[in-house]
Amino acid sequence: MISMLRLLGIFVALHAIPRQAAAFSRPNFVKLEAEPGQASRLSEPLPNDAPILRPLQQWPEWKRSHSRVCSLFRGLCMENDNTSFKVSTMAISDLWEKMLGIGSGWFALVVLACAGCGLRARRMPEITAQSKGGSTEDTSTESSSHFLDWWSDGPFRITLASLKVFVTALLLVELLGLAAPEEDVLTLPEIIRRVRAHPYGKNPALGFLSGFTVADAQLLPHLTYLFMPNLNDSTADSYAAVFSVLRTSLLTSWCAFLALPSSWRSSWACFVWGAAVYVVMASLIIMYIPCYDSHATCFFLVAACMVPSLETSQRSQAWLGKFLLVSLLAPFYLSAGVSKLRYGGWASMLSGSWLKPTLAAMVDRSIFPGLNTWLSQSTWAPAMMSFGVLSAEFLLPVLVLYTASSSTDFSRWLRTCWILLVALFHVVCWALVGPNFVRQTALLMLSCYSVWLWHPTNGADKEVIDVSQTRAWLCRVGYAVVLMMLWLCNQLWSDIDHIRGATPHDSYHDMLWPVGELSMYVVPSTSSNYVRSLFLEIVIASVICLRIFTDVSQRTLPGKGGT
Repeated sequence: MISMLRLLGIFVALHAIPRQAAAFSRPNFVKLEAEPGQASRLSEPLPNDAPILRPLQQWPEWKRSHSRVCSLFRGLCMENDNTSFKVSTMAISDLWEKMLGIGSGWFALVVLACAGCGLRARRMPEITAQSKGGSTEDTSTESSSHFLDWWSDGPFRITLASLKVFVTALLLVELLGLAAPEEDVLTLPEIIRRVRAHPYGKNPALGFLSGFTVADAQLLPHLTYLFMPNLNDSTADSYAAVFSVLRTSLLTSWCAFLALPSSWRSSWACFVWGAAVYVVMASLIIMYIPCYDSHATCFFLVAACMVPSLETSQRSQAWLGKFLLVSLLAPFYLSAGVSKLRYGGWASMLSGSWLKPTLAAMVDRSIFPGLNTWLSQSTWAPAMMSFGVLSAEFLLPVLVLYTASSSTDFSRWLRTCWILLVALFHVVCWALVGPNFVRQTALLMLSCYSVWLWHPTNGADKEVIDVSQTRAWLCRVGYAVVLMMLWLCNQLWSDIDHIRGATPHDSYHDMLWPVGELSMYVVPSTSSNYVRSLFLEIVIASVICLRIFTDVSQRTLPGKGGT
């Protein structure tokens, strides 16, 4: 009897195995049939598939808890802003309130104190060095390369003191969040804590390029995968902690650089470390906040790291000043002007019709909404503003590049007028439209200072390059040339890809990093003429290269050794 019961139990168990196996092989389907309400939770995208969802959920609560900030700074709390700007605003608020446990605003006082001590302590040594007319750089033999002379012996000067002032201004911009709602480099840890995912998304509409150009997603290098390969909800706090430590090291090293009264060689390591951390953090934050404001700053910091003899060498000072204007600022704005002509066309630029939709769309953000409304409805005012933009971003940059080696009063005033016009353009743009290029304005003021700091010197006192320094100078000049060509080649690439159909005719072509197309405020359309803009770029490049070749050739002639 017992054996019969055992056989019956085995038979029942064998009969149940297929049903158990079937249920195990399709657990999701069985569960969905039993609990239909669970379907929405299972179909929700993963954070890395839709990184904008979490910040969009945080935004209403942040606005409620910061109603006073929103009432004072209405442009920071716009509902129709891109998700990236909302994240930047929330992250800057976190930086103000929580950085180092005291808030970033209080640390700005430390930066000012360090800068004051450092500049006061080094004032007398600098005067002494100038009175002696000396340079600790070995200048025993003449350089055989006139091309190096063209880049490093020009009418520009950036001293160590002016570099310290720029670093102070840059730290204040970052600590006080003056670039809001655009990117603040020091807020990278706060952004990681809020987003907790890579910024790209399953498609551009779900990533931080949402609201920007769609074609960018195919060209944008995904740098966060290089520095944070497994970023997700469980690892976000760890990555944020690492970058918080790096941020603290940046602040500490740059404060030491500002405060140390010693020579450049003693504080150079502090500056280089801070610059390296800044460039890495800025490159990563561009992935989350796709803007153009920090590109030029990063390139300039890299260049400054290449001249440890900045305090003692007038040639190093001249090279850094020329790099800032010729390789960085002028090509930067020329790229913006060429992009506007590419997508908007000459007729739109001369009539100002491309400005009217932008001014009308930014009435809510504008500090003077009534002025925006009047300008968007006027016929002659947009044309005048557009001509000013065309002068600042196309006509004058070409002239500045063409007269790059000239030391005449005309060329000096030309550079000054262009710099001041561009600075005015940024102020008007911030007041009426919104984008905040405060870092760029600091670079412009530094370049203007370098133009007027230079004064003619006797040819007999000209500093020459020692043979042992030739390789270092080749690297510096090579970096300047490559960067200048990179801006131009990026524009050529855009036109060529549009012409051959690799990029749709009515789409942008912007990889954003390391250089951007700078195609702001204009929209590609069927009327965009890429052949014409390609021809224009080739003509400009040919004229500038021919001018540089002529200048370098004249240095080989008797009596043409100086600038």
